Parts: sequence; C-alpha cells; structure tokens
Amino acid sequence: MKHVVFISFYALLISESFSLMAAPSSPSSIRYCIDPDWAPYESLINGQHIGLSRQYLTLIEKNSELTFTLIPTESWQQTLDYIQANKCDLIPMLNSTTNRKNFLDFTKVLFRAPNALYGHYNQPLVGHLANINQQSVAVVTGYRLHRYLLEHHPKINIVEVENEAQGLTKVQNKEIDFYLGSFHGANKYIKDNALHNLRIVGISELEDKLRIGVGKSLSHIIPTLNQAISQITIAEHAQVFSYLKDINTTQVKDYSMAIKSASAFIAVIICLLFGYWRSVNNASILEAKNKALELAHQQLDEKNKQLADLAIRDSLTRLYNRGHLSECIQQQIKLKERYNKNACLIILDIDDFKNINDQFGHKVGDDVLQHFAKQLTECARSVDIVSRWGGEEFVILCPETNIDEANVIAKRFQQCLVETSSDALPCVTCSIGIAPLRESKSADQWFIAADNAMYQAKELGKDTVFIVENA
Repeated sequence: MKHVVFISFYALLISESFSLMAAPSSPSSIRYCIDPDWAPYESLINGQHIGLSRQYLTLIEKNSELTFTLIPTESWQQTLDYIQANKCDLIPMLNSTTNRKNFLDFTKVLFRAPNALYGHYNQPLVGHLANINQQSVAVVTGYRLHRYLLEHHPKINIVEVENEAQGLTKVQNKEIDFYLGSFHGANKYIKDNALHNLRIVGISELEDKLRIGVGKSLSHIIPTLNQAISQITIAEHAQVFSYLKDINTTQVKDYSMAIKSASAFIAVIICLLFGYWRSVNNASILEAKNKALELAHQQLDEKNKQLADLAIRDSLTRLYNRGHLSECIQQQIKLKERYNKNACLIILDIDDFKNINDQFGHKVGDDVLQHFAKQLTECARSVDIVSRWGGEEFVILCPETNIDEANVIAKRFQQCLVETSSDALPCVTCSIGIAPLRESKSADQWFIAADNAMYQAKELGKDTVFIVENA
C-alpha cells in the first residue's frame, strides 16, 4: 500500500513539473527601458521615469497583475541595444517597424500622434517631404523617421542627431534647414526653451502609432498587456492626454545645498533671509515669464494650426489641394488592396472657362471658381474628398462608392449648378469623367482613366457625364 501511495505521489509531481514547463509564467517584475530624452512621451529626470508612458504603465499595472522595474539608459540607441541584448524585457512606447519586429513583438496601439517638419521663420513653407530637394533635414538616429527618410526620400540631405533638442537647436542656429520629429515633443521643447524663431513648415505623412514592444522571450504576455490596454477607459486616456498641457515650463532653483554648506549659524540666518527676499522679489518675475511662455505657446499652437491647414488647402477655394488629394488616393488604393473597398474618382472641368476670363476678367473668373467650389462642397457627401486639382479642374474622391452612386453625385451637382445660377455671375456648365478603382491600378493609372473620361465628355458636347466602365 505504501508503494502505491509513493508511486501516485511521484506521478503527480512529474505531472505538475511538466505543466509548469509547458506554460511559461510572467516574471514577478518586468524590466523595461525607455528613451531618456523624449519628453513629454517619456524621459528620465533625476533617475525617475516621467511622461505619458509612465502613466500608461501605471494604468496597466492597475488592470493586471504585472509590475515593472526601470532599467535606466543614457540614450535611445542604448535602449535599443539593451532590449536586443536581453538586458531589459520591454519598451513601453515606440512605433512598430519591420526591423524592430526581428527582436520585438508589439501590442495594440496605445497612443497616436502626428509628426511635423520644423524650420526657421526665414524658411518658406514646404508642405510635404516630397517638396524637399537637397536641403538638410535633421532626424534622431535610430528613430523610425530616420529609417523612413532613408527608404522613401533618398534625395534629402539627412543629418543625424542624438536627440530632439540637438536637432531643434541646430535649426534655431541656422546650421541646418529643417528638423523632422514628433509634434508634441518638439512643441514642448520649443516652449520650454523659448525658441520663438521656429515654426512648423510642413506635415509628415507618417503618423506615430505608439505601442508597447516586448522582447521575444516574453511574447506570451502580449495578450495580458492587450487586455489591460483595452480596460483603460476614455476618461483615463483623456487624463493621460491632459498631461501634455500640465507640464511645468519654469523651475525655481534649489538653494538648500548652499544653506547647508554655511559654516556658522549667523551665515545660515543671513542665507535664509536672503533666499526669502530673493524668492519674494522673483515671484512676480517668474509669474510674468510663465504667462509670457504660455501666451507664446498659445500663439505657436494657433500658427501651427494655420500652417497645417495652409499645407493641405487651396488658397483661393479653400478646398483640399493636389498634395492632400494624392495622399488620400494612395490610402484608398491600400484599402482596395487589403479589404477590396470600392471607390470612384470624379473629375470635373468647367466648360469654356477661358472665355469667362477673356470676357469678364480674372476677378470674375476667381468668383466663378469660388462659387463652383462652394456648390461642390454642398452637393458632396461628408465622406467625399473634394479638391481643386488646378486651374478650372476639380476632383472628388468617393470612398466606398460604386459607379452608379458616383453617377448620382455627378448628376446632382449638374442640377445644383443650374438651380444656383444668378445674374451676378456668368452661368457655367462642366464636363465630368468618372472612373472606378480597379485592382492592381496605380494612382496615376486611376487618375488618367478619370481624366480621359472627362475629355470624352467634352467631345460629346460638354455639360455631360462620361463613365469608364473598365478603367
């Protein structure tokens, strides 16, 4: 009987051992590294991790049984080296790239943010990276934007910098032309250091989609992290985002060490009195500086919004411009490739517009273009992208739209032109071409098909719609 009990206990012990070996458990505390100089997303101040990623880690700890231990590093490149050398297990906030997937697995998106191009006020507006040719652009070594420039914009003169501060300072000092970096991070540094000669001169098409990156040896905790992220409420996300507005921009010097170093009691008293007097005297100065910085930041934000809008809008009609439309077309092609989403391109050209300029003058011609654009906007749906391609030619990108639905939009606009005609402006008509998006078609091929359809409409007598069935 004793032998039977011993054998049963031994079998149970072996079973439990195999069970533990088969299901890896999460470590009691997960080691993580950050970018030590990427405020406000994350940074090291006196050895303490602060920023958005720290707040998100706190929420994840609350929503799971995971705990995290910081492994300090001196640079972003060292953080990447540490994660690959297994000196830390996790990076709490970074973009997913093809190269990083070789040594990291990624959670769902935690935070989204734009990237912008910064230049000196003496620099003209650029709009998009494609408009830069042979000019110098600084970017932080090892950032996703660095690899993106190398792969997609090889003509740009890339200047590698160690951090965001170095890149923005070089632009301020006119050592280089532009700096490409995160919108929130660059704006914070500009505000904190009063770099009022800098402004946004363009918008990057590459958006930051920040995630948690986990070393391959701990990839089994990805579901736990994703579940914890899903449990973060909208209010908690909003509270984290509010951190961007709550950052202190002025720090008061600490005189405690000078006081402690005094060699006599009377010297301590004198230092205390002097420190008190100085703090009272500087209170109004510090308050004025903070107000000035806050006002400068508000003005910078407002200018940035205006510049961002100018970069994607046509100055005369306020419709989207050619550059923004081109980006939207590329996005629609990707949706077609991945999800087989329908889309149509509508090209409209005002008939005999040259005669209007010749007979009534360019001022009336501009008024006709503005009226035409206004009617286009009112007749289009909220999902449609309405743009001015150039001159008297306009384009509507219609997502998730088949040929029949696009034809209805075109006919409705023709009717709208008739109903809104007045004695104040010459009556106009337009020729319209429609082309659906077909598989394996490039942006140029799609646009040429719609453009040819528009010219077919003109050959049929103008003021008509021509549809390309097999674009």
